[in-house]
Amino acid sequence: MSSNVFAGALLAGALCACVTQPVTAAPLEIGFLYQSPVSDVGWVAAHELARLQLEKEFGDRIKTRVVQDVKVGPDGARVMREMVSDGAGLVVLGSFGYMNDGLKLASEHPKTSFVHASGFKQAANFGTYNARWYEGAYVAGMVAGKVTRTNKLGYVGAIPIPDVVSTINAFALGVKRTNPAATVSVVWVNEWFNPGSERDAANALMRQGADVIGSGFQDNPAIVQAAEARGVWSIGMFTDVRKAAPKKLLTSITHDWTPHLRQVVADTLAGKFKGAPYVGTLKNGGVGLVEWNPAVPADVQAMAKAAQADIVSGKLLPFAGPLKDSTGKVRAAQGAAVSDADIAGMNWFVEGIQGTMPR
Repeated sequence: MSSNVFAGALLAGALCACVTQPVTAAPLEIGFLYQSPVSDVGWVAAHELARLQLEKEFGDRIKTRVVQDVKVGPDGARVMREMVSDGAGLVVLGSFGYMNDGLKLASEHPKTSFVHASGFKQAANFGTYNARWYEGAYVAGMVAGKVTRTNKLGYVGAIPIPDVVSTINAFALGVKRTNPAATVSVVWVNEWFNPGSERDAANALMRQGADVIGSGFQDNPAIVQAAEARGVWSIGMFTDVRKAAPKKLLTSITHDWTPHLRQVVADTLAGKFKGAPYVGTLKNGGVGLVEWNPAVPADVQAMAKAAQADIVSGKLLPFAGPLKDSTGKVRAAQGAAVSDADIAGMNWFVEGIQGTMPR
């Protein structure tokens, strides 16, 4: 064989090897940014359950990174920028306060996908995810109105964003539906994660006679633990917290981000992600209620299940009129209901709630 023929054979072999060599795509890097520490219950825990499931399902096609306990503002902006600089193709912003910094970053990096919790602004590569927790809170309120003995109920609010306010309002309306004589008092801690302040707020409400305590978006079990210690009914939030209050937890209002984030990851991998709003509901399974405490009477549980079914079917609207706010202003007339847009921007208490709305 001549040298030219030999060289040609080598070249052909090399070209063949190049053509048949499988190309392994780099994994999609996904950054998860949380305002609170990772724990086994609460808001961040629900995100972690979803993240771990995504790793299981997508395998080596994705690589996730978590940065926890990052406050909104300069720290949050810095961390999310670092994520993108380090190669993240998808960023999950797990707090309402990350919205504006995240939207600005998305405009600078149009090829990176972003999804943001609880926000109301979208862009081509910036989607939002939220849930109608108020649907579950309304049903929980109906049960709370039935089990109270003092007719005094309390709710510990985190930060007064519309999601928290609408959840508290719906709870109070559910209470009023089954027990018009009952009142709901609200104490704000103005933080997402402060177990000490949350415990103090719950204890203050119980000292005032509240025998059912709701937790409004806190990322730890301090409130239900405080209620358990005093033998008082409580309602958890985001995840099943029965381990923290095994005797006196009525239920937990939960959410599941896995189906939505699964679709977000699949769309990003396929190069077809589009920023859009997602809302979890009782109907689509994004919102749920943990099994009722066995001590709740069977007829009350049946009432709750019927109400839940009516919300799913659209027969029952938690914010249906006639409805007034705490100043007496009509928010929904008879035969009407508060619109989704107004619920998404809710910054007022319904009539009968005892407490002030921080400004």
